[in-house]
Amino acid sequence: MDWSETRKKLLSLGKGCRRDGAEPVEGSGGEFAICLDPGIYRRGASDVAHAPRRVIPTPRAASLCIASGKGGTGKSVVTASLSSLFSARGQTLIVDADLGVGNAHILQDVSPLKSFVEVVEGESQVRDVLAACSERCDLLAGGSGIPRMAALSDYELHLIAEGIQELESEYRFMLVDSAAGVSRQTMAFARGCDLTLVVTTPDLTAMTDAYAFVKVLVGKKPQSRPLLLVNRARSETEANEVSKRIQRVCQRFLGSAPKYIGWLPDDDKVIDCVNRRGAVSLLEPYAESSRALRKLAVVLLEELGKLHSAGLGRSLVDIVEYSRDR
Repeated sequence: MDWSETRKKLLSLGKGCRRDGAEPVEGSGGEFAICLDPGIYRRGASDVAHAPRRVIPTPRAASLCIASGKGGTGKSVVTASLSSLFSARGQTLIVDADLGVGNAHILQDVSPLKSFVEVVEGESQVRDVLAACSERCDLLAGGSGIPRMAALSDYELHLIAEGIQELESEYRFMLVDSAAGVSRQTMAFARGCDLTLVVTTPDLTAMTDAYAFVKVLVGKKPQSRPLLLVNRARSETEANEVSKRIQRVCQRFLGSAPKYIGWLPDDDKVIDCVNRRGAVSLLEPYAESSRALRKLAVVLLEELGKLHSAGLGRSLVDIVEYSRDR
């Protein structure tokens, strides 16, 4: 697939997900909207009061968690480029869930004044933390250098979940830049998203930790089937071999395997763009890695298009409340 074909698919995928003109029903919390028959406006204002009204669900942002078992696999780099590609199709929100050591803002070249730190300390609402990265992309920063953020209480995580829930009908996509590993709150974000993309590299420790992540996720959310991406591969052959090794182990010990959806090449331009505080797909659009990322975005949009989003915030609220009740 060349760039022109990829671009057409990116521009065509996901059309019609929003119902323009719908107004939230008072007291519904944004979950439902009331729409009037569009023809009523052509027939005159006197008919509006008696127009047939229908209640329809308000769309919630489709959510994707970019995760890994091991740090350094390139989650934030992938998230940064996907955010630029997804925002071409609609409003996109990046949620930096690497709480306490978040760095998603660096690759957006922004310096947020607030982060989730102010939320859990009771100083701000989640909406107040929003930082604009571009016209169609915003960021919720995770905060940096705050150790206690790595182990939030149920109450603190609930504050974040409720804040995200209030925002999710205003976006088309939410991308969660996850913390590495399998901590309780890392897995909560992964479980709350519609899809989870597990990023690994050909390094043996990265593959081992990718399996560990899939094992914990499937144990917590048996109906999920995570997606697998091999990053920094030297060739497609190497990437295919890595994916097969992980899939074989998962199938043998877990009874199911992640779906392999592609690979990204080992590209020096990626490091150069990180140092320039930007996404490779934006700063070096003709780089080999950028071409691969555009193909990846098409696949991910197709996967998300197969699902009905339950809403990241709403799912997180349920997960936290269930955990608290046990």
